[in-house]
Amino acid sequence: MSTVLITGVSRGIGRATAKAFANSGWDLLLISRSEDDLVSLVKEIDNKKIKVFYESIDLSNPKDISKGIVELMRNGLVPSVLINNAGVAWTGELMSMPFKKWEWLMQMNLTSIFQICSEVVPLMRKKGGLVINISSHASRNAFSQWGAYCVSKAALSSFTKCLAEEERKNLIRACTLTLGSV
Repeated sequence: MSTVLITGVSRGIGRATAKAFANSGWDLLLISRSEDDLVSLVKEIDNKKIKVFYESIDLSNPKDISKGIVELMRNGLVPSVLINNAGVAWTGELMSMPFKKWEWLMQMNLTSIFQICSEVVPLMRKKGGLVINISSHASRNAFSQWGAYCVSKAALSSFTKCLAEEERKNLIRACTLTLGSV
């Protein structure tokens, strides 16, 4: 049985992705900030043929990530696919952005992904796998009022390319799924 770990499953792309993998018979490891949303999703999936484990982790808090991932992984499942979907946006001019908002956006869109990969990719090395980082066309474009978001997604693109190069020897592929406006 194949296992996928997906972040940001409370709504939108992440929730739909979790349902699609469940419908295809994959075991699920799910992460969202909201425990209520996780419980609701598990009830919606209601597939007795698969295993579903979840952990409520606030990815904006770097101190919560490692212990949350360790807790999630205690079930013994190792993902063959890791989908880093969780992300945030902030609109406004770069030079008017409060530093705390900058730190929050970079934590959510870049640093949390590094932290999750740091915990999960070493476990994937035994059998190989795939890391998919959800990105945006903003990674290759400059949009007024969206500068910080563009920067975070451009950095994520570079991180993903470097991860792919470094993990190739371990049969782990890494790519970005680059979306338009959603």
